[in-house]
Amino acid sequence: PPPASSTPSTSSTIFLGTRSDLAGRLASSASAAAAASSSSSSSATFDAGVASEALGRLRPEALAPPATPHSAPFMFEDATKAFSHRSTFELARAWFVLTACKGYSAVERLKPGVVEKVALPYAPKRLVRSFYNHFVAGENEREIAPVVARLRKQGVRGILDYAAEAKPSEAGRSLSRSSSLGREYAYQSERACSMNTKVFLKAIDTVKSVTPQGFAAVKATALGDPAQLERASRDIAAARRGMAEAADASSFDFRSLDCWERDLKPIRKRLRSLAKRAFALNVGLMVDAEHTFYQPAIDLLTLELQREFNWDAPLILSTYQCYLKDSRARLTEAMALSQREGWHFGTKLVRGAYMKLERERAQRMGYPSPIHDTYEDTSKNYDACLDLVLQFMAPGRLARLMVATHNRSSIEHVVRSMEALGIPREGTGFAARGGVSFAQLLGMADNITFTLGHEKFQAFKYLPYGPLDEVMPYLLRRAQENSEMLAKVDEERALLMSEIARRGKSLLMTA
Repeated sequence: PPPASSTPSTSSTIFLGTRSDLAGRLASSASAAAAASSSSSSSATFDAGVASEALGRLRPEALAPPATPHSAPFMFEDATKAFSHRSTFELARAWFVLTACKGYSAVERLKPGVVEKVALPYAPKRLVRSFYNHFVAGENEREIAPVVARLRKQGVRGILDYAAEAKPSEAGRSLSRSSSLGREYAYQSERACSMNTKVFLKAIDTVKSVTPQGFAAVKATALGDPAQLERASRDIAAARRGMAEAADASSFDFRSLDCWERDLKPIRKRLRSLAKRAFALNVGLMVDAEHTFYQPAIDLLTLELQREFNWDAPLILSTYQCYLKDSRARLTEAMALSQREGWHFGTKLVRGAYMKLERERAQRMGYPSPIHDTYEDTSKNYDACLDLVLQFMAPGRLARLMVATHNRSSIEHVVRSMEALGIPREGTGFAARGGVSFAQLLGMADNITFTLGHEKFQAFKYLPYGPLDEVMPYLLRRAQENSEMLAKVDEERALLMSEIARRGKSLLMTA
C-alpha cells in the first residue's frame, strides 16, 4: 500500500458523492471506447465531465455499444480438444453426474429441499462420493494439489473456495429467511467468525502454494453477524437516497455513519487481515456478492480494501450481480472512482445467485423487485456491464475483469470485443495481475474453460474444497441457486457422449 500521504483523505467520498457527478460519468461511459481508440495514451479519461441532466433521466440501455460483427476465432464444440486431459471413466462419470443434475433441477422446482432432506441422508456413500469428486477439488491442500496440477497443464488456473457450510440448525442467530436458498454462513459467535478468518487465511496460503496467479474467494457473512451487515446496509442505502434527493448534494464520506464503527468494525478488521495476507503473497482475493440486504455494506467494505491494496495491481476484486437493476450504475461509479483516485480497478461479473429469494422477499415486504424482470433483460445488462469494463480497459489501463459465467454467448461476445479493442489474451501489469479472465465451476462447462485455456486466454476453474459431509450441503445450495443452468446441460452432455463414442470407436478399430 502507498504511504499515508498518498492515500485518499478521509474527507473524500467513499462511494461517489453527487447525483450530477454520477450522471456525467454514466453519460460519458457510452463514448469511452471511441475515446480510447482515438488516444494511444494509457491515461485516457474515462469520465468526461459533468452532464447537465440528472441521473434519474438517464436511460442505462442507451449505454450498451453495438455488437462487434467478428466471430470467435476458435470453436467450443471440439470435444476431443476440450476433454483430452480426462480419462474415459471420468467422462462417463461426468455424463452420469450431469444427467442426474438435470433430473435434480426438475425435482427441486417441484419440491424445493426434498433432495437434501429426504434423499441425501439415505443415498449410497459411493454415489455421494461420485458427485463430490466431480464438483469438489478435495478436502485439503494435499488433495487439491494434483487437481490444480492437471488444470495447469491445460492452461487453467484455480480459484479456491472453502465450501464447508454450517447447517441452519447449528446456527445461534442465523436469519431463517436465508436458510433454504443462497449460501450464507450461519452466525454462531464472534469466536466462530474468527475461526472462519483462519480458514480463509489458510485458503490464501494454499492458493500461493498450489495455484500461482490464482484467487481465494471470501464471503463477508462468514466474518461477522449478518444482522449487523443488514443494519449497516439499511443505513448506507438511506444515506445514498438522501444524497440522490438533495439537489445540492456534496461529496459524502460514508465512513462518518454510525454503522461504520458500530456494526462493521469486526468484519472490517477480519477482511483487512485477509487482504494483508493476500497482498503479502501476491494472491488475488475476491469478495463475493450476497443478498441485496447486505450488499451496500459489502460494496463499501470491498471498496475500502481496494483503496488500500490495489495501488500496484488489481489484487482485490469486487463482485457485481448483473441481474440487479442498479448494477450498471454502481459498476460505473466504482470504475470512475478508481481512475480519479489512482488505484487499479478489479471486478468479477456474474449474473446472480439469489433470484428466487430476492423476488419473494420484495413481494412479501412490498417493495419493487431489484431483479430484472426476464432472463433476457439480465443477459442484456450483463453484456452491457462487460462492455463498460472492456472499454475502461481498452486504452491499456491496468485493471482486472473476471468473466464468471457458463453462458457461451456472453463469452464469445467478450472474445470478439477483446479482439476489436486490442485487449491481449495474456495477463498484464504487476505479476500479470491485470487483464480479462474467464471462470467456470469445476465439473461444468469444461468445453468452454479448457478451450479458452488452450487458446491462451486467462482461464480459471472455481474450486470448492472441504470435508465431504460439510461440503455436500454447499453443493446442494449451489444446485438450488443454479437450477436453471443445471437444466440446460444438454450441450455438454452431448459433447461428453460424442467423445466417449469416438474413443470407443477408435479402440474397436485398433483391436
